[in-house]
Amino acid sequence: MTARLVRLWMAVLLLTLVSACGSGLGGSGKDPLGESPRVTLVARMQQIDYWKTVRLGAEAAAKEMAVTLEVVSPASEEDVEGQAALIDQVAASGKTDVLIVAANDYKGVAPAVDRAVSRGLPVINIDAEVDSPKVKSFIGIDNVEAGRQAAARLAELIGQRGQVAVMSFGAGPRNGEQRRQGVLEVLERRPNIEVVAVDHCYSVGTSCAEVTRSWVERFPKLQGIVALNAVSSLGVAQEMERLGLGGKVKLVTFDSTPEEVELLQEGVIQATIVQNPFSMGYLGVKHAVDVLEGRKVPARTDTGTKVIDRENMFWLENQKLLFPFVQ
Repeated sequence: MTARLVRLWMAVLLLTLVSACGSGLGGSGKDPLGESPRVTLVARMQQIDYWKTVRLGAEAAAKEMAVTLEVVSPASEEDVEGQAALIDQVAASGKTDVLIVAANDYKGVAPAVDRAVSRGLPVINIDAEVDSPKVKSFIGIDNVEAGRQAAARLAELIGQRGQVAVMSFGAGPRNGEQRRQGVLEVLERRPNIEVVAVDHCYSVGTSCAEVTRSWVERFPKLQGIVALNAVSSLGVAQEMERLGLGGKVKLVTFDSTPEEVELLQEGVIQATIVQNPFSMGYLGVKHAVDVLEGRKVPARTDTGTKVIDRENMFWLENQKLLFPFVQ
């Protein structure tokens, strides 16, 4: 990590500590009997920074609202059956009052969500949608529009002409499908831009690197790549750097892991579409408490996105997105 980025992390950490010292905690989530509401977040995975940030937001809300929070997930985003089994297991345990679900597969986990609702458990859906009309609320971004933003920036970076490729993260998650839709909607309307490949990958150092390398070999005139989540973004960026193509092939990514932020500063990544996973986790718990206390929750909440590049990455308002623990 560069010295400038280290200094920024230290400054943000100091702001966090100062903020924490002056903040109070609420107890609005407690019921009249003094028992804390029990909320379980079923994440898509927990190992990468994006999901750690979702968890941070959920934990902040749980602490503020005196909620007992448990976070579970399968080991991999590919494990749709494992996530569905976790939902069934949590619902059958009788140890939670509300489920928050980020679906690994739009259709694949829907039956498990429906079974949980049939047991009397309200379900809040965050990040990636599930094909169930029974969820109380969805909290996340407009993924089609986010794809459009990424494609528009890539088109600008390559001067509105050239060969480009799109790296997604599988056919199951609804958000990947919607981002891909938005990207192609924009790029296919540009007469001088040719989309030469659309593929997906799941792991940074293996499948993402292999697909990226194959693109470079097959398309020596490749001008740009859009990668649609944190794993695919980091996998593509690291392979482009390894091949000595950082900055030569323009790269627009999604999310803001520490590795991505450093690669953005170094010019390997030209722009990244940043979400607000902290807010997704926080609002997931807040909506869960609202449902338990009989308050109406919105059917959809758009947590928004922002295009961040080397020009604006150190702006104060963007640091809170890149370093969400400051919240």
